[in-house]
Amino acid sequence: MIKIKMHFDGIPEQQAHWQAMLAPLLDKHLEPLLASHGMHEAILHATLSRLKRRDHHYTVRFHMHLPGRKIVAANGEGEDAHSATAAAVERLLRETKRHFAHLHHQDEYKRRARRERLHALKEQIAALAPEALSQAETGIAVLLPRLEEIARRELAYLRAVGDLPADYPTLRDVVDETIASVKAAWQPGKDQQAVFRQLLKQLFKIIDREVAASRQFGETVSLDALVTPDAKDQAEAMVQEEFYEYYQPDDTVNVADVIAAEEAEAALPDASAEREQAWIVDVIKDLPIAWRRALLLGELECLPTSDIGEILDISEESVARQLDQAINFVQARLADAGMVEVQASAREAIRRLLRRPS
Repeated sequence: MIKIKMHFDGIPEQQAHWQAMLAPLLDKHLEPLLASHGMHEAILHATLSRLKRRDHHYTVRFHMHLPGRKIVAANGEGEDAHSATAAAVERLLRETKRHFAHLHHQDEYKRRARRERLHALKEQIAALAPEALSQAETGIAVLLPRLEEIARRELAYLRAVGDLPADYPTLRDVVDETIASVKAAWQPGKDQQAVFRQLLKQLFKIIDREVAASRQFGETVSLDALVTPDAKDQAEAMVQEEFYEYYQPDDTVNVADVIAAEEAEAALPDASAEREQAWIVDVIKDLPIAWRRALLLGELECLPTSDIGEILDISEESVARQLDQAINFVQARLADAGMVEVQASAREAIRRLLRRPS
């Protein structure tokens, strides 16, 4: 169902007359198209105006929100209101079809672009000397588990805040392209830490490109699709977060039934610590991307500011400033939550909570 919000510019309002003219055109052409793509409700803003320079020349302007964070707009002109409306509806229909076609094929476009990039990288890799290629493969293989962990954590955070869709790019997509990029630009003689910095630098560039594409095109979600894993839960798992959610009816044996009360109390998880860690993860999710990367690289990966600056392609001064801003942001948020311990020593508390083993 399309709800029409009418506006009039330079002419007396004639809502009933114009709606009687516009509604059948929308019902016949636009509404079936929207319904076929799962849009059963839409709001169309429509403006009818008459140009002052020509008393009988009308202009119709439409704009409407579509899935994928898209606003389509269409104009039409005519000697009378009917012809101007028909022209605007025709153009609106054409723009809407184009947008849905773009959304439908955007995954194909992204994958094709990735295949083209990988093909070009493989050609560069094939031109490497056998010794250099062997050295590159050996040096990268040692760092692969660490690279995958960072990539998994970064994708989880970006999906948790809606900057990336749930299913693309996959972990394998970004890691494979990162490895190919580093191999193609391999320079013999680099130590392991230098290779690791280069891997992370390429990883973030590749992920940033996907974020930019996702923000530009947006995503549609089918109501018939299976529910995907919660991105926030995945983000929490990246810093070894655990929630102890369980149900024990009265006839179920639990730990308190078989050991002394003092031992049972010690064996139970620290609810306060779990709550603090959950808050840390939730707040870090809301950090700007650059701040979060600097914070996690420093606190989880234990990298110095010089290495973080090289990876993020910024100066050491900028890294230090972003770390301070991230810490202040987290401290203020956790202080609002009434966590006294975190208020007293934000950096130490954040470091402790992030690195706490599961």
